[in-house]
Amino acid sequence: MARSVPAARHAVVIGGSLAGLCAARALAEHVDRVTVVDRDRFPEAPQVRAGVPQAHHLHVLITAGQRALDQLFPGLIAELHAAGAVRVDAPTDILYLAPTGWRERFPATHQLVGTSRELLDWTVRQRLAADPRIRFEPAHDVVGLLGADGRDAVTGVRMRPRAAGGAVRSLPADLVVDASGRGSHAPDWLAELGYGRPDETRVDSGLGYASRRYLLPPGASDGWKNIVVMPQPPRSGRGGVIYPIENGRWMVTLGGLGGDHPPTDEAGFLDFARGLRSPLIHEAIRDATPDSPIHGFRNTANHRRRYEAMPRWPDGFAVVGDASCTFNPVYGQGMAVAARTAVVLAEQLRDSGGTLGRAAQARVAGCSETAWLIATGADLRYPTTVGPRPRRGGALSRWYLDRAADVANRDPYVQRALTDVFHLVAPLSAVVRPAVALRVLRGRPGPQLVAPPSS
Repeated sequence: MARSVPAARHAVVIGGSLAGLCAARALAEHVDRVTVVDRDRFPEAPQVRAGVPQAHHLHVLITAGQRALDQLFPGLIAELHAAGAVRVDAPTDILYLAPTGWRERFPATHQLVGTSRELLDWTVRQRLAADPRIRFEPAHDVVGLLGADGRDAVTGVRMRPRAAGGAVRSLPADLVVDASGRGSHAPDWLAELGYGRPDETRVDSGLGYASRRYLLPPGASDGWKNIVVMPQPPRSGRGGVIYPIENGRWMVTLGGLGGDHPPTDEAGFLDFARGLRSPLIHEAIRDATPDSPIHGFRNTANHRRRYEAMPRWPDGFAVVGDASCTFNPVYGQGMAVAARTAVVLAEQLRDSGGTLGRAAQARVAGCSETAWLIATGADLRYPTTVGPRPRRGGALSRWYLDRAADVANRDPYVQRALTDVFHLVAPLSAVVRPAVALRVLRGRPGPQLVAPPSS
């Protein structure tokens, strides 16, 4: 990435999770130094930390995320594989039970990367730690933004050590990026400076899930690397995934809608797995060795803050990652959007001569659009979902996408189109291209596979 001239001298990133780490990398090419402020102390090895509540659960890197991370950190995906991350060819290695039946395992068109969140964050953080332009300020809370007298601009942050008795101090900066996650206080901070608050949209399916890591017995995963069992409301609101991660371990995530959430005790977790639409996940783990406690998670709502639509916006400030737009984590898009957003920030800084403003925030919002439509569109199919429905064309769109998903079970061309969209390498409009639409509309429903397809 080419360095913009002239460069601002200092940038602050609020939050040291993946979105913040990627943003720091993008900013480092356009300023003299970057400070990453986080409320946690960072571990000295790949370990789960409190500030990443999703770390106990399934994480996969889809194609768009892999490409963006390799653009920001050349060779990172190869480094993850060398550290034990697992490549899964999609759809060849996957047993996928869609609401309408099992999906054929056609030749691979994409690859997924299976890794624990702690390995991914550690690997990225080590790259940044080796960059003399970037420093970390752990165990601090950001409590507000610094404004500029007489102009719309953010000129730094106010921060306080988490240790008892720590005093608030100012940290001036030319650029500030909020990547502090779902709990971001940016709406409050902007209101304090007189900018008002963004409009917000929330779509909540009521999904709750629980995850555990296992060591599978020999032969338990013969013929597959990944099993996905989707809910089938109203008949069944339960779903589950089993996925390989480093060191021969497997991540198992079970989820349920409408208050039917998986228990976090041993017997209850296994009994929930037994109640899925397919017995395969239960069969894989019933004799497996647990490698972690069972961790539950309930905060799965899609939540979008429309910063790009605010009447006034300060120069030198951007909000990225979950702080801007949060997706139901079950769809696996958040990390890819975070990495892609950092690439877009770097492009915006290059194009603008090293500044951030309204145009940058608009581009951040654009990075989230396809993932937002996918996640909310999927969640709005469930009767338990609370949130605004599309006003026009919603029923027709759902009918077409449901039909496309059904035809994709048997048609490799339609399946490829849907997979390209899911991996965020094609817009949602790709599924209505004439060649795809013709196959969707002419395709005959069924016969569905009633048993998992062989490889």
